[in-house]
Amino acid sequence: MKLGDYRVLIRGGGELGSATVHHLFSQGFKRILLLEVRHPKAIRRQVCFSEAVHDGAHVVQGVKSRLARDLEQVELIHKLGEVAVSVMDLETAIEDWKPDIFIEATMLRQNWGLSTEIAPYVIALGPGYVSGKDCHRVVETVRGPQVGAVLEDTGDELSDEPPAEIMGFTKERALKAVRGGIFFTQLDIGSEVERGERIGSVVSVYGIDDFRRGVPVDASYSVTTRISGVIRGLLRDGSPVKTGDRIADVDPRGMTDDIDHISDKSHRVAEGVLEALLGLINDADSSTEAELAN
Repeated sequence: MKLGDYRVLIRGGGELGSATVHHLFSQGFKRILLLEVRHPKAIRRQVCFSEAVHDGAHVVQGVKSRLARDLEQVELIHKLGEVAVSVMDLETAIEDWKPDIFIEATMLRQNWGLSTEIAPYVIALGPGYVSGKDCHRVVETVRGPQVGAVLEDTGDELSDEPPAEIMGFTKERALKAVRGGIFFTQLDIGSEVERGERIGSVVSVYGIDDFRRGVPVDASYSVTTRISGVIRGLLRDGSPVKTGDRIADVDPRGMTDDIDHISDKSHRVAEGVLEALLGLINDADSSTEAELAN
């Protein structure tokens, strides 16, 4: 089978999932369906195909994606030479589209029920999965010398990984939700900010039972920066958030080309997925040839 004939189903359109989509598409896998939720939480939105959920279409470094309402539209989008993005149920995509390849890229950091029965080739972006048990291959995503490596086991659930160090700043770059609610902002990616500047607010949504338990009337709080720089990643205005969700990422270097380019880490992870996938396909082809020879 030619690479362009494989049906590739990828779950998760954040930065790592989108980098994987971009790399596989560029290497010849043209029938890609990317599944996302109705309210994506990617902050580096310019390099994430999940933006198609809101805008109907989105381009990442020359590769165009388009939102599909159903599998019929998925086929039409593929005929246009584009990546299909959808918010359809996972079960529908698996049972009705029958993917040849399934890639888990939601970065849940623990197994939600992933198994090798989902598709002939199943690859997961770790940590939290075991090769041979949960999937056929695992690709390491934790920043370090092993990032992008194809591993047998990436271990149990790990804590949230801080952003890459830039000019001595790591955790200070990331802004997270203190409480759940709806995030509102008038800024955008590329906006310059000063330390302590308010970039938006989170308004909590409570029901009558919460007020009866004594929830304070003042249910909103400001989101302020801890360093000066340029907003490298930012949730959309009106996005729902939960406690601990990343809201923004500040680059202390100011405006750079990194704003709208896939990061080095994401590219290495995508290369690892391709390596794992081609290895599985080659192993299967070799087994078939051996059986035919006998």
